[in-house]
Amino acid sequence: MRVLVIDDDAPSVDALRVMLESAGHRVDCAGNGREGLSRLREANGYCVILLDVMMPVMNGYEFREEQLKDPKLALIPVIVVTADGRAREKAKQIGSDVFFQKPLAPRELLRAIGRYCPPESPA
Repeated sequence: MRVLVIDDDAPSVDALRVMLESAGHRVDCAGNGREGLSRLREANGYCVILLDVMMPVMNGYEFREEQLKDPKLALIPVIVVTADGRAREKAKQIGSDVFFQKPLAPRELLRAIGRYCPPESPA
């Protein structure tokens, strides 16, 4: 099981990847919603998506709209991760009950991710 991070901010993505991999999660990343949809359609096994809202090419709203159209992809839970001060409002708009405002509290984010997917044992 893997975590998909969809965010266009390279420093945020790098920090999330390091944090999640250190906690035992496998992580894939996409720089926008279109790339995120491609990754979801190419691979199985994502247990949760960390989604930024404001991105170029395809933003978080557009991504979520497309995700929900596909019955296989619609079941994958989304955690909104945004720098926008209206994180709760943004999450509700795309149908997610879980949200974090950047900068993140790592322990709380890992706890939220753990509800959907336990970390994998190191090989």
